[in-house]
Amino acid sequence: MNAQAAVASDFPKYDIPFIAKLLGVGSDPNNIETGFYPLMITVVILTLVVFKLGFAKELAWWKSLIVYLMLAVFSAALTLVFWTWPIPEVLLAMVFVLGIYRFRMWMVKRERERTAS
Repeated sequence: MNAQAAVASDFPKYDIPFIAKLLGVGSDPNNIETGFYPLMITVVILTLVVFKLGFAKELAWWKSLIVYLMLAVFSAALTLVFWTWPIPEVLLAMVFVLGIYRFRMWMVKRERERTAS
């Protein structure tokens, strides 16, 4: 048994979610860092979009900045800790559901304004 096969067999097998595999996580068993930065950036962006679509209130710019920075830091930490969980997939589903919800709310508001005038 050669040294490379021994290293590959010592590497624990993880069930890596689809989006993480797509971004390259786990593609190089000798470098665990491969694909982590794109995965972390994806999770941070999806977290910020989900927050904006579903939960954001109108705040002063500096309060919004603090909220978004805290969201970015903690979602990046969440990615590092739970990189084998399907976090990006769940966030993507939330973006679609909240996007549909916001679109429907916009349509109802537009229809009410049209019938009121």
